[in-house]
Amino acid sequence: MHEELERELFQRWPAWFDIQGFEHGDGWFEVLWRLFADLQPLVEGMEGEGGQPFAVVRVREERGGLRVYANDATDAIWDRIEAARQESFITCEVCGQPGRRRENGWIRTRCDGHAKQ
Repeated sequence: MHEELERELFQRWPAWFDIQGFEHGDGWFEVLWRLFADLQPLVEGMEGEGGQPFAVVRVREERGGLRVYANDATDAIWDRIEAARQESFITCEVCGQPGRRRENGWIRTRCDGHAKQ
């Protein structure tokens, strides 16, 4: 993902990231933004109950889907991360438009316009 998009996430949730960057295309930026916005009250609740601070340790594309790796989290947080992963399977990783998983040597999620990339 391009640096300016990464910076937006780092600035909005500065304490959450223990990573150098995001290993996927720009098209999943909105999926991540919605995910992290949905996680905010869950993370605040977990940390408020004495849980360890929430940290995202890796975000990448894997087998055509978005993978978000985090430290220890609640079941509700993991459920929301899984929902974002499922959303990525129907969202073009390049542009964010509706897409589907395609196999062309690698499994990637692409719209019709980016299918050959």
